[in-house]
Amino acid sequence: MVAIPEVDFSSPNAAEQLRRACTDVGFFYLVHHGISDGLKAQVYKEMATFFRQPLEEKQKVLANKYMRGYTLMNEETLDPAVQTRGDTKEGYYICRHVPLHSDEMKLPLHGPNVFPERETLPTFQETMEKYHAAMCELGFSVARLFAEAAGAKGKFDGPGLFDKPMAALRLLHYAPEKSDVDAGVFGAGAHTDYGLITLLSTDTTGGLQIFHEGTWVDVPPREDAFVVNIGDMAERFTNGSFKSTLHRVVNVSGKERYSVPFFYEPNFTCQVECFPSCVSEQNPAKYPPTTSGQHLVGMYKQTHASFEAQSPTTADEVV
Repeated sequence: MVAIPEVDFSSPNAAEQLRRACTDVGFFYLVHHGISDGLKAQVYKEMATFFRQPLEEKQKVLANKYMRGYTLMNEETLDPAVQTRGDTKEGYYICRHVPLHSDEMKLPLHGPNVFPERETLPTFQETMEKYHAAMCELGFSVARLFAEAAGAKGKFDGPGLFDKPMAALRLLHYAPEKSDVDAGVFGAGAHTDYGLITLLSTDTTGGLQIFHEGTWVDVPPREDAFVVNIGDMAERFTNGSFKSTLHRVVNVSGKERYSVPFFYEPNFTCQVECFPSCVSEQNPAKYPPTTSGQHLVGMYKQTHASFEAQSPTTADEVV
């Protein structure tokens, strides 16, 4: 049974710890990360209050075409070849806010956030915006550590890479329904994450599993750590040397579960190509160059039933 490695963010050896974790498992526990327990507790309190509302209340902030807001139970199907119905979860997207008058509005996946009325949930917006800002700072620090671990220290420090990140906070509520793997019913179907890095906070209810060396392995929740994994974009940057690991959520307890993934990606127009440190004559680039936006738009269209990108409809038209 594989043990999920640990990366101590305060350690001078953190880059080497991350390198070992990402070349082997692709998942790790991030400790000493600097996000306060109090802020995380407030996020969980607010999200529980939101999800316990009647459906008609939640639908008042239904996800807009910019992918901000509430997503329905069973709406997302992450493994359509295996699943017989959508994931047994509902969610809420909160991203970097882009005002309607901004030039960025011409880009898919860019737009304003939507929040419940303050009369209904007085501190929901303030709490989520505070957490999103704190996670953006942490996400950039982890991204820089990732580049260092891949032999490309400083590669993410230039302009136009992370000054306008594709940073998505998701609040997820899994139904108190046991998964049935044989029948194709999952909390979340098997998938790899699309982007660069994911920093996941969960409650104490298990369910997350990773696929390692031909076996599904449980990832026990830890309140002192984020569960971090690298995505397909990170695998591209490293020419396949860092692993974007398949994972899923299987509800074996029949209990409801809350989790808060934070997806941190480069700017929409950022070029995604293999680091020079990961390419050689003996190991040529396995992936063609793309952009962050092209990749993400394509994946959202495949997995979100309600996704409708803002015009223009493809990243090719804007980069």
